[in-house]
Amino acid sequence: MGERKAKLLRNMALKEQARLPHFVQRQQALQVEIDQIRALLERMKTLRDYARDQTVQQAHKLHTNRYYELRLIEETEALSNKLDFLLVEMTNVTEAIARMSHKKQLVSDKARQVLKEAQQERETMIEASQTTYRMVQRS
Repeated sequence: MGERKAKLLRNMALKEQARLPHFVQRQQALQVEIDQIRALLERMKTLRDYARDQTVQQAHKLHTNRYYELRLIEETEALSNKLDFLLVEMTNVTEAIARMSHKKQLVSDKARQVLKEAQQERETMIEASQTTYRMVQRS
């Protein structure tokens, strides 16, 4: 019975281990996307500063700069919202990885403990049967 339970626990640990790479890949992809968005936001900030340049003397250039600045503000807001969402998603994935790793560790430890107990029980039974056999032979 103990060996069967240990095997079941080992299988549960293997299942968690098999699910883990998917989450790690997702975490890496999220990190790449987050880094790209942060770099893009920095570039957009630079472009906004350039669009605010007030040294321009021509009216149509001022109008064009203002139009692009407004567009950059809108896009920056959209990217900031996406970044916030991705950061929350990254936190969730990281927590899931931690939970899965912890569960895998606990189940593996429990499987080892159950297997050890089953072996001890088997040894106790063998010793008891040998003692009984010796007593029967002496009689």
